[in-house]
Amino acid sequence: MTESSGNPLLAAIGPSAIRAMYERRRDTSIDLSMGQPTLAPDVEPFGEAMDWIRDNGAPYAPNFGLLELRDAIARIYGASEYDASNACVLNGSQEGIYLAVKALLDPHRDSVLVTNPSYPSYARCCDLEGIAHREVRLDASDGFAVAADALLEALEPSSRMIILGSPANPTGSVIEERELRRLADGLAARSGTPVWVVVDEVYRELTFTGRPYVSLVDLYPHTIALHSLSKSCALTGMRIGFAVGPAAAIGAIGRAHALMLMSVNVFAQHVALAIVRDPKRLRAHFDWYAKQRQLVLETAHRHKLPIVEPQGAFYTLLALPERWKDSQAAADQVLDRFDVVTVPGSVFGAQTEGHLRLSWSAQPADVIEGLNRIAEFCAARA
Repeated sequence: MTESSGNPLLAAIGPSAIRAMYERRRDTSIDLSMGQPTLAPDVEPFGEAMDWIRDNGAPYAPNFGLLELRDAIARIYGASEYDASNACVLNGSQEGIYLAVKALLDPHRDSVLVTNPSYPSYARCCDLEGIAHREVRLDASDGFAVAADALLEALEPSSRMIILGSPANPTGSVIEERELRRLADGLAARSGTPVWVVVDEVYRELTFTGRPYVSLVDLYPHTIALHSLSKSCALTGMRIGFAVGPAAAIGAIGRAHALMLMSVNVFAQHVALAIVRDPKRLRAHFDWYAKQRQLVLETAHRHKLPIVEPQGAFYTLLALPERWKDSQAAADQVLDRFDVVTVPGSVFGAQTEGHLRLSWSAQPADVIEGLNRIAEFCAARA
């Protein structure tokens, strides 16, 4: 390609900084970077899917996904009246982020609110479509909690979508029910075109607050919830995700999905179907992660590491010593000198500069050793 050829919007988006750190790992490295489960998936659903393939072959799947799978997902994750028309099967939840932006917004008119920090793909999907986005800053002093009033005050006449994560990556925070209700009430009271809220709920099964999970889907009718089997079922490579929401919006998302990718592979959908027919499989790994979280908290406390206590997902943010204002430089040093792979907080926004994001999905011995080495790094003089 010449310098002037190609899509300039795509050219302006750099490669994933998370992947860049991960790809620098050595054979000896302890990896606390990627959101990659290390538990083995349940193989029984694969056998059930293989039985179906043996009897039926591997034909095209319906564009929006298997009807029974869509219906099950809508009833598990949707509002009380939802059915198959309210769900679409996708190639992972990340496709859902992009398609919600692509299908529901006009780049010549609409804008999006995202939080700072947030998962980088939220803003990048907007950038790829040429859609303006603004940030609402979250504060480390309260664990980077999302406040409804801050979101509502940040809305402009052009605002047509808010993208949130709960539990969130990188903070591990879960949006409080009172804030969800306040947000729903505030958005419902606005005149004019409704504002969509896209909530990334891929870590919903890994929520450790001790309270039932409350979804904005149940409170605000213009909500799109995104789900996945990647994290809770250790199936990142299967690329199975779901969008759940109002039928008209799901129809638009599904049409865009069909144009781009036609459908999700039929074997993966039958694996998913076997899982959701027995929904307790969705939380099969919860107890392991709950113990892992406790291990992280105890190890961090022993070393006096200032981490943000995660309410969900399998990440925590470590506040670096004052001398390390550049989180990329700190992550480089942790890797080069201590052989631990982490992610600079700056990847997720200016509010988490001066932090490292640590994934604690690794095996327990690796998590302990990784935190031991990070404590040594924090105690060392540059």
